[in-house]
Amino acid sequence: MKPFKERVPKIGDRVGANGRNGVFVVCEVNLKSKTADIRLLKGANSPVETGIPWSTLTFFDQEDASQAAARVVREATEGH
Repeated sequence: MKPFKERVPKIGDRVGANGRNGVFVVCEVNLKSKTADIRLLKGANSPVETGIPWSTLTFFDQEDASQAAARVVREATEGH
């Protein structure tokens, strides 16, 4: 059985985060630590929450074709 593949967030994705109320937008992505910085969608002056693990994010946008293609290539090159 293959392990679950996490979706890699991209800047601009609309997400929810476990333990937090509201809809957030991804501001920054750290591939090395698999974390994202997020900000509440409502209120441009809301503080940025940093270092949020991808595993705690719920995506409200569907994976677009370019993300799906990148995921397929990444999985193929990683040998999974």
